Amino acid sequence: MQLLKRIKQACCELRDQSSNLASQPLTGGGSRLIWEAKMLWNMLKYGARPIDYVRFEFHRKSAREKNRYLTILRYFKMKDRFGAAETPINGKVNEYKTYADFIKRDYLILDATSSADTIENFLKKHKSAIAKPVSGEQGIGVMKLSEDNKDTIRELASAIKEKPFILEETVMNCEELKDVNSSSLNTVRVTTLAPREGEAEVISVILRAGIPGSQVDNWGAGGVGYNFDIETGICNMPGKDKQNRPYIFHPGSHVKMIGFELPRYKELISYVRKLTKVYPKARYVGWDIAITPEGFDLIEMNCPAGHDMFQSFDNPIYDRMKKIK
Repeated sequence: MQLLKRIKQACCELRDQSSNLASQPLTGGGSRLIWEAKMLWNMLKYGARPIDYVRFEFHRKSAREKNRYLTILRYFKMKDRFGAAETPINGKVNEYKTYADFIKRDYLILDATSSADTIENFLKKHKSAIAKPVSGEQGIGVMKLSEDNKDTIRELASAIKEKPFILEETVMNCEELKDVNSSSLNTVRVTTLAPREGEAEVISVILRAGIPGSQVDNWGAGGVGYNFDIETGICNMPGKDKQNRPYIFHPGSHVKMIGFELPRYKELISYVRKLTKVYPKARYVGWDIAITPEGFDLIEMNCPAGHDMFQSFDNPIYDRMKKIK
């Protein structure tokens, strides 16, 4: 059944993405069947799913350029080599314990034994909070709670009977990032790659900004990613959403992002280098970090890091990965 489900998903993705390319003037349009044939060939040749083909703009790239990308099938082959299998940080609970020195916000682990009173007492202390499933991703299942909203408290009290959640104090962005989008916490995704021996290398810096009304900044929830120059911390190209639509200005706040400089950038990179030393076996990591009025707060450690967002900004990584032992 699982195999049939995956085949069905792949067929739907092939249909949707080929229709997308066939309808875009910038790609030259054309027949959906021709685009499907091209995508299937690229899947066989480079391990690229249809969404990789679109996101990395393979229709514009030569064979040599395509071969530099970490496509989804290559990702599955490479991820264990870079620490995923060796990393004991399975789930958010162990992650929070391992990186406790870098997490500044207060939090609680909630499960079936926790009561509504526990949630209410936490909210009395902090007034507002975010609850997220221990095993969640892409911002799915995240709840925003406040002391006076009894409905969401009851909703969370019911949800923890089925699966554990982390309830944590609301983190506030510094003013510069709050101006980009005020409804969500906008985090910086710093991706690092390390050899077995030696220092980790920062290979990507991306600001993930939510859209108006959204509680999360995830790409999968409609957010926009902005690429920053690693040396300067300055946004150097238009942002993108998950549909590859470009944004020079943020779609909600209309803040011009090209030329935008991340606050305290040198300190941020120093903070990340300290993170990479906590558990060196985690060699390919996406660090989600909040820049707050007080400093930095580690929101999430992702090992292995994803493969799609940063590479969509013409930043292929596969050729570099192959050279690292």
